[in-house]
Amino acid sequence: MKRAEDPYRGTPPPWQGWPSAETSRRRWRIGLLVPLVGLAGCGLLFVLGIGGFLLLMVVSRLSTPIPDGEPLTMSAAEVTGTWVDEQGGRLVLKEGGAFTSARICGDFDDNDDDGFDDVASPTPGAGTWEHSTSNVTGEDDRVSTVHLTFTPGGVWGQYEARGTSKNPVLWAYIGDPDEGRLCVLERADDRGKE
Repeated sequence: MKRAEDPYRGTPPPWQGWPSAETSRRRWRIGLLVPLVGLAGCGLLFVLGIGGFLLLMVVSRLSTPIPDGEPLTMSAAEVTGTWVDEQGGRLVLKEGGAFTSARICGDFDDNDDDGFDDVASPTPGAGTWEHSTSNVTGEDDRVSTVHLTFTPGGVWGQYEARGTSKNPVLWAYIGDPDEGRLCVLERADDRGKE
């Protein structure tokens, strides 16, 4: 062998011609496929996440009971009258802002800031009531509320109106809303007699 001769002239060196054309095509296909599979996986996780969130919202809405119907707007004249609960409690809202009550359910507070809000309504009770209408929290609907203040003592409670104009109810949670205890007052048949 002469010095000027190239020993690799007959066979190319290993780094020439590598990778083959078939290997290059396969790598391009894999290079395109991997991001597409990753993108599809991320999309699936996103859809499952949104679906899980919506499912939790529905379950939480169903697990915290509320009376039938929609938030209701009522005038002070429509609220005036006699309301009763399932246990026989009775609330009479009189014209002029006075009320009387006997054993009504509700969530009452005595403003003593001791952290305990499970105060029973005075029985028999009397005091003043106020009517107001405001937006439902987080919604565009409007709702009427009735705020009771018992005298003497300053124990107070509040009810929201719900239902339909033919079948309205005044209602409130008793204690923590997550416990699901409700107080529902329905209009008595003898409206306005007292």
